[in-house]
Amino acid sequence: MDVESDIEALTKLNIRIGEAESIGDASVLEAVLAPKLAFRRADLKTFDDRTEFMKKVAPGDPRETLIQSIDVNGSAAFVRCIVTVKAAGGDKAYRNLRLFVRDPGGWTLLGWANEPV
Repeated sequence: MDVESDIEALTKLNIRIGEAESIGDASVLEAVLAPKLAFRRADLKTFDDRTEFMKKVAPGDPRETLIQSIDVNGSAAFVRCIVTVKAAGGDKAYRNLRLFVRDPGGWTLLGWANEPV
């Protein structure tokens, strides 16, 4: 694949991740998460593995994902994005840094760090 195709695929995938989180679609998230995931929650204290992350998947407020940059380096890619949760009490925005690796089935999310904007 070429870098432009990778960037397009990763853009769509990251938007889909936000949509799946919003509606609590565990099947989409299970399909993209690596068998061993490292995930840091926005409280900057909680670290979840894949199992802990999946236990917390549930429908919630809608999310909008704004891709800031995608850096593809061979079979790995970093995606930087801002995820805004549209809550009744006011929007909350989070910086996301996501590390993807390419496997035979496509891009897999290996590492994910959140922090409030």
